[in-house]
Amino acid sequence: MKKIFIFAILSSFVSCSNFSYLLTSGKEQLKINFNKIPIEKALQEYDFTEEEKKKLNLVSEIKDYAKNTLEMDIDETIYSSYLELNDIYVTYLLRVSLAYELKAYTWYFPITGSVPYKGFFDKKEALKEAKSFPEEKYDIYIRGVTAYSTLGWFEDPILSSMLRYEEVDFTTMIFHELAHTVLFFKNNVNFNERFAEFIGRKASLLFYTKKEGENSEKVKDMLISWKEELLFSSFMVKEYENLNKWYKKNKGQITKEKKQKRIQEIQTRFLTQIQPQFQTNKYDYFPKIKLNNAKLLSYRSYNFNMEEFEKLFNSPEINQNIKAFIDYCFKFKSEENPEKALSQEINKLS
Repeated sequence: MKKIFIFAILSSFVSCSNFSYLLTSGKEQLKINFNKIPIEKALQEYDFTEEEKKKLNLVSEIKDYAKNTLEMDIDETIYSSYLELNDIYVTYLLRVSLAYELKAYTWYFPITGSVPYKGFFDKKEALKEAKSFPEEKYDIYIRGVTAYSTLGWFEDPILSSMLRYEEVDFTTMIFHELAHTVLFFKNNVNFNERFAEFIGRKASLLFYTKKEGENSEKVKDMLISWKEELLFSSFMVKEYENLNKWYKKNKGQITKEKKQKRIQEIQTRFLTQIQPQFQTNKYDYFPKIKLNNAKLLSYRSYNFNMEEFEKLFNSPEINQNIKAFIDYCFKFKSEENPEKALSQEINKLS
């Protein structure tokens, strides 16, 4: 209950419109908190499939591995409960960017600071807010969210939306969200998400390597998937930088048609140059989606330059140790731009 009071106090320092939003979100978060039930009880009350039961029973094993083997400083009460949702998603994220610049619109909240997205428990509210941004000036991207972290403010439950994932992706997602609870830098969402995505992948790989052996099919598939993730990340870095230069060079001269053609070129290059190198179909959707600046900036948050983290993780100083990696990343907490600081550290290691 103390956390609820703190949340309310912090809310008083924001604008009236934000206060109304935080109040509504707070109420929805309390519903989650009050309606969740212990996983053991959920297994008795709900008619889960065998695969869903397997994932729910795996949670305590994942947490134990995170805490005792990887030495992640996690709260043991997290993911000890379950909540059945009335939707396939728990929230909906709204991202907004300038139409002719790779520049995100940001919102400010007391705990997280400046963030390039806004979450809504009701999709209609996300769509309503999106309409407040004129189409000729902004790009919009709304996506459903299956899981999120309250950064330790609440004892997050396993959500029914999370059970839709295959086992390995479910495990990776749990490690991703746990990573948010051990390291989160205010005003630096891009660094936070890249960090959590990296931890999620590496921790999950180590978990299954120990659990099933390095020659297991899961481990082999994860190694292939990670190789492709690095390839996609490297591709997106170059495309993001080139598009950014194109916007600046042609500022004031770009029409909607020229912009669409330029963005389509990114998808065409992926289709012809990158996709043929893939063994999986994970990114088969990429050439087909409606891509805009807001969507590109979403990739910027999660899939940007993962090779930097990879180089750091494989460095002699870290030696593929999760705890050492997390401790090292804490060095960037006082940095105004931890991503830039990370790049500088990587240059020193090279």
